[in-house]
Amino acid sequence: MKFRSVLLMVSAAGLLSAQQIRFPAAFERLAEKASETVNVTLDSQTLSFATKFLSDKKDEADVKRIAQKLKGIYVRGYEFDKEGEYTDKDIADIRSQLKGPEWSVIVSTHSKRDREISEIYLHRDGGLLIIAAEPKELTIVNIMGNIDPSDLTNLSGQFGIPKVNATPGKGAKKDGKDEEE
Repeated sequence: MKFRSVLLMVSAAGLLSAQQIRFPAAFERLAEKASETVNVTLDSQTLSFATKFLSDKKDEADVKRIAQKLKGIYVRGYEFDKEGEYTDKDIADIRSQLKGPEWSVIVSTHSKRDREISEIYLHRDGGLLIIAAEPKELTIVNIMGNIDPSDLTNLSGQFGIPKVNATPGKGAKKDGKDEEE
């Protein structure tokens, strides 16, 4: 996915924290259809427990420091063998929770040619939600708690968050490989 682009856009957004959204029951149906799924549900207690297994080495210490500020990480990812396994309604069920003055869209990219969507929502009291959709993939990431966007790179590859190495102004890499534009 174009998660690298989403991550770079978030890097300019300032301090972020998130409010948990409810994943619609229809997402269970998506999991049954998917060839690959990611289901991460980490509340503050689980995050606290998980950080106990991290060492004090620089990289792990950074992840531990960041995770201690979080209230939760919730990720739902689905990869399908064929197109059309999820519908616009599945995404609309998430978006319906992001209406009103509480949530604002700060990034919205839609490609008709590639049929890709990337959206980032912020909550007025703090909140971060990312929707990334391609014809055969759908990923929703909700990170709760105060976090500096530059810390997102340190969290990549941890707790079910996709592995992304990104520095603003430089080419980003996903899983050690250069990403396509």
